[in-house]
Order: sequence, then C-alpha cells, then structure tokens
Amino acid sequence: MAANQRIPPRRRSSLLLGLAVSSLLLACALDRQAALEPHRWWAGLGPVLPHDTFPADCGLCHLGDDWWTLREDFRFDHGAETGVPLHGAHAAAGCLSCHNDRGPVAVFASQGCAGCHEDVHRGSLENTCESCHTEQTWQPFGQVERHGRTRFPLIGVHAVTACRRCHTGAEVGVFLPAPADCAACHQADLAQALNPNHLGLGWVDNCDRCHLPTSWNQAELDQ
Repeated sequence: MAANQRIPPRRRSSLLLGLAVSSLLLACALDRQAALEPHRWWAGLGPVLPHDTFPADCGLCHLGDDWWTLREDFRFDHGAETGVPLHGAHAAAGCLSCHNDRGPVAVFASQGCAGCHEDVHRGSLENTCESCHTEQTWQPFGQVERHGRTRFPLIGVHAVTACRRCHTGAEVGVFLPAPADCAACHQADLAQALNPNHLGLGWVDNCDRCHLPTSWNQAELDQ
C-alpha cells in the first residue's frame, strides 16, 4: 500500500492546503523583504527609520518615486519645520545621530545632555554640562576661573599646569579629588631641596612662607 493511501483524504487535503498557504506566505515575506532592503541600512547613514510622522513634504529630501535618491541641494530648517531649532554643533550633526532606532528622540531630549551624550566624567563632576561646555564645541571653557571657587584657586604656574598632573584620570575625563597641600604633589622637589636641607631642618609644610607659585624655583624669605 502506498504511503499516501494511508492518510485519510480529508487530512491529506488539509495538509496540502496548509503547505500551499505556507509557501504563499513565505514567498510574500521574501518579496516584501527584498522590497524593503534599500530601507534597512544605508552605508554611512545607518538605519533608515519610518517617516510616518515626518512634518514636511517628501520633496525636501527625495527625488523621484524611490526612497534612496536624495536631493544634492538638500536643506532642512529644523526650527521652522519641527519647532525645535538646532544651534552650534547640533546644527551640523547627522539626522541619524538623534533620530535612530534607539527610540523616540523626545524621550532622550527630555533627559538633557545625558540623554544623548555619555558622561565621560563618570559622575566625578556635576551634571550641569553647560557650566563647562557650549554647543559650539566640546572643549571646556573657564576652567581656571571655575577652579577659583574651589579650596585650591589656581594662580601663577598652577594655572598653566596640565590637569593630569594633579587629577588622576583627567586625560580620560575623570577628575578625582586631589590633595591641596604642597607636599602631596611636590614630594620629589622636597627630597631634592638640599640647599638648605629642607627635610633635615624639618621644613616639610607651610611652603608658602618662602615659596611663591610664580615659578617652581623662586623662594622668598619672610624677613
């Protein structure tokens, strides 16, 4: 007896119908996948997201009836079209830097700078980024003046000394607290001060009685 004769006719019909439907669905899925292929990823641009809520005419960016030919003279006034103006470096950022598959941009924008930018300081500084940075550049500003509001104002040669000389981790943006006493940073200088012999005389603190931070060698005797 043939194998197919052991299967009841009604069940055999159901199996054949199911196989036909599955084949049709697979073919449709493959066709749709091929049709969407240009939309999934653009080299240099990243993931391409649905534009269902884009608040402007498609002709601002696209030419023709396809989705991948962009206008060479593409210009987009973010403030006029969305009500959210972009300033400084944000105006030159690529669209996908903010609008990507991480989620709605409004969710991240509501968190301020930390919503989009990693805290390279790892919590070692306060989270008011604008106190040290502007939207024009990531280079900090006013650090000497800001340091003047700490327990160790920077004057003289301290003002031009690299941050890393005092703050471990400064080169990677982590500013750990540093001791404010002279000997903590200048142990090697203290050990080499032999004329007169500072250690022998017990001169290990109150360095500012003789030394000024205008240079590392000048000393001024308190008459």
